[in-house]
Amino acid sequence: MTNQEDPKSKMDKLKKEVETKKSKKDEDFARQIATRELLERDFNEDFLKVSFNTSPDTRRAILARKPNQEEFLKILKLSIEASNLESSSTEDANKRLMEVYMDLNKIASELSVDESLDEEFWSKNVSFETLQNFISELILSFQQGTRVSEEDMKSFR
Repeated sequence: MTNQEDPKSKMDKLKKEVETKKSKKDEDFARQIATRELLERDFNEDFLKVSFNTSPDTRRAILARKPNQEEFLKILKLSIEASNLESSSTEDANKRLMEVYMDLNKIASELSVDESLDEEFWSKNVSFETLQNFISELILSFQQGTRVSEEDMKSFR
């Protein structure tokens, strides 16, 4: 007789292989879920300290969350659109410019960690210049990443 296995041992061997592969797939799946959860948690806990001028002589800092890609692209799109619209004086361009500017308080509210800095606060309790300064500085802080701030550099000197 040749060295062939009987059908029962073949079946046992096959079941063992399937179980091993299933176990590895389950481990990979669990690792992927854990990685996703960690990335989402990191995003939700990753804040920026945004320093901006509220008047020529006054600088304030608030905690903001970093914009995700969608929010960042929206801010960028609105900024570009506002720049283009400001040079036009047509009635349609002026209406659209107002719409663009009206979105800034919503963006500031969504990115502010302090929930009291809501849409109404940004639209009624600060100047438009302060709102623009906050958005501009937030984007600059976000793009600079974790570089040491100018104020911190001065304190080392």
